[in-house]
Amino acid sequence: MFPPNTISGPGFSVPLPLGFVIADGLPAYGIYRLLPPGSGPLSIDALIQIRPVSPADLPLLLQNVYSMDNPQMALAQVASLGLVSVLGVLPVRQVQMPQGLTHIREFNALNLLQLPLRVMEIVMTGPQSAVEVLVLMSLYRWMEFVAPCLDFVARVNLGGVPQAAPELRAVVDQNRKDQIEYQLISPDQAPIPLTALPTSYGGTTIIHVDTLIQTGNINGTGIAVGTHSTAAVTSNATTAAP
Repeated sequence: MFPPNTISGPGFSVPLPLGFVIADGLPAYGIYRLLPPGSGPLSIDALIQIRPVSPADLPLLLQNVYSMDNPQMALAQVASLGLVSVLGVLPVRQVQMPQGLTHIREFNALNLLQLPLRVMEIVMTGPQSAVEVLVLMSLYRWMEFVAPCLDFVARVNLGGVPQAAPELRAVVDQNRKDQIEYQLISPDQAPIPLTALPTSYGGTTIIHVDTLIQTGNINGTGIAVGTHSTAAVTSNATTAAP
């Protein structure tokens, strides 16, 4: 039995952070689409999809993730979420999360409303099970959504092994004022870089780095001054897929 406000599927469970709403999916198969606080069902400025991945399906999924240097492959992987073009793709990364080895691919994309989104394709592999988590966030409103979305990712339990309460921090790099890096702090206090998001997009300033340093947090997430290890997605770095 799982505690209340917990979603689960074959080999995984997630205690839902406060304010998350189940919007769609096939719960009987462990597939859920969720809206974080502040994302409405019409605009969908942020969305998370999680599903279990069987051992038989894992090699093909990872092959697809590693083939996303081609924007058409990236678009095919997430077309069911209403995305219509891919604007820039980052190299795939591997990080060792508390749950196990995790593969992360990020890119920017447009949805049907031509809203620019950051997409994170996360494949988390544990000793006995694996999940795919897709995180979508508006590039104009990511400050509102990144902490709850990454908090959800950090809470995923694989194979019945519960996770400690996640600790996130935002890192400001004085030499990279074009982006803010988000890190998960592991139980042994090692930083795990998860994503880097732009301080401006399409000519619109999202956040002022100097102001962040003065205030000391982004919507409650503490700020640290350090060095970024995550590259930025360059808009229009690859040809948009038709």
